[in-house]
Parts: sequence; structure tokens; C-alpha cells
Amino acid sequence: MRPKIHIATEGLEKSLFTHLKFILEDKGLLSETELWEESLAFFSPNLEKMTGSLIKSYKLSFGRKIGEKTAKTNILNNLRLIVSKIKKSLLHTHKPVIAGGKRFGRIFYSKGHEGQIQTKVRELVKKGGGHQWETLKNVKKGPVRINPSNKRAVHLLEYYGLIEVQKIGAPCAVSPGFKIVNSKKSESHEAFPTHFKIWKPFAIETWVLRDGPEKIKLKFELAAWDPVNKLFYLALNKKYISLSHLKTLREKQIILGLPTKLKVFCNDISESAKKYAEKWGIEIETSSS
Repeated sequence: MRPKIHIATEGLEKSLFTHLKFILEDKGLLSETELWEESLAFFSPNLEKMTGSLIKSYKLSFGRKIGEKTAKTNILNNLRLIVSKIKKSLLHTHKPVIAGGKRFGRIFYSKGHEGQIQTKVRELVKKGGGHQWETLKNVKKGPVRINPSNKRAVHLLEYYGLIEVQKIGAPCAVSPGFKIVNSKKSESHEAFPTHFKIWKPFAIETWVLRDGPEKIKLKFELAAWDPVNKLFYLALNKKYISLSHLKTLREKQIILGLPTKLKVFCNDISESAKKYAEKWGIEIETSSS
């Protein structure tokens, strides 16, 4: 069994801590990976010298030789331990930034630079790509429905305040401060505002999994596109709305898989349908509204 290697690093932790604090104050925020790169750059001028010194001292102490690669690996591992200790003394965020499969880690900053955290995270997300960057780009166009593939991306972006989550029929990611602009209603309760693009009826083909992939056609009584809020509506227009009407409408919405808002126009609606609509964020507009 090879004897345990002890590496003398007296004064290194203090000098590296001072260096990293200066970098954070001078250059600005650093991700965890960037912090390690800065530490390595600070340490590298002495790496060869320390490697040679370790090889000699090991042979003198134990009468055995270790290779240059082994010596260098042990020195770098020791440096990682020092950096880990230093990290605890630096201001940092708690949620690691991961984008496009690239792990950038936490964000380290100096006092007074807290306002730059969002900008830093945005830069890293853009660099990493993946669902994180796609979600951030797409919320500028309108609400993005949260699904299993983008759920983690949404949680990360929401944590850093780059997006918000609102319930628009279903939970959706939106730009911070997003609010639905109320448009002037047309005279008839049966229609959306005149500047909307309206389909009556609306049909679309999509794929579902049954015994295998199968293309089906979904039909909706009414659909509309709100160009101001970038919202797509699926709607019913009936004299009376029952619970089964709403369940069928929502089931087709889920199959469609697009970020949509559900709405019903009616003269009357059952109490069970009202409760269901309230639960799932379905808008109700009656002839008396």
C-alpha cells in the first residue's frame, strides 16, 4: 500500500482567497467552473516546481518513486480541497446553473454586485443552450406551457427571476411582469374582440400514442389568436354548458399539447361546471356578463 501523500500548502489558502476576492470585485461574477479556472491560473506558474518538489520529498521520505502524473494529480486534488474551503467564505447563490447539459455550478459574487446575478445567469444559459435557453427565448413570444421536458429549465429560470410562472389555463412560463391585457369586448358575447384572428370551427391534426404512433384530428367549435398577449384560445359557444362539455374540451386541450387558454360563451352553466372551470382556469362569459 502506497503511503499517504502530504502536501505542504502553507499560506496558499490565504493568498488564493485574497486573489479570488480581488477577481470578483474587479472582473465581476464567476460561475463555479470559472472560479476553478481562475484558481488554476493563479496556481499554474508554480505547478511544475511543486510537482518536482513533491517527487523528491516523497522519495526521501519513503524511499519510493512516484511518477510526474501521480504527483501532479495529488497536487491538483489538494488544490480542489483548498478551493472548496474558500468557497464557503465567498458570497454565492445556492441553485447550480445547468443549461444544455453543461453544469456551470453556483454563482459567486462580491458585496454590491447582487444586481448582476440575473445578467450572469442569462449569459451562462445562452452559452449552454438546451431547454433553458429555448424557454427563455420563447417566453418573449408569449406564454410557454410547462411540460415534463422543460420543467427543470423553468424551475431554474424562475429561481433566478428570469421568468415567472402563471396559471393561464394550465401553468405557463411567462416573462417577468407579464399581464393579460383586457381587450374591449365586441357587442355579441358569441365572439372574441374584432382584432383577434378567429377560426369557427377549428381543426388540427396531431400525433398520439395508442397501439403505436397514430395521427388524429381534433376539432374545436371555436378558436382565436390574441395578437396583443400572444395567447391562443380554444372555446365553446353554447346556450348551456355542463360539466361534461368542459371535461371534453380540456381533454382535447391536453392531447393537443399547446399552451392554450380555454374559454366558454354561454347563456347558462351548471354549478359543477362552474367549479371545474374555476379549478382549471377556464374563462366563462355569459350573455348577462
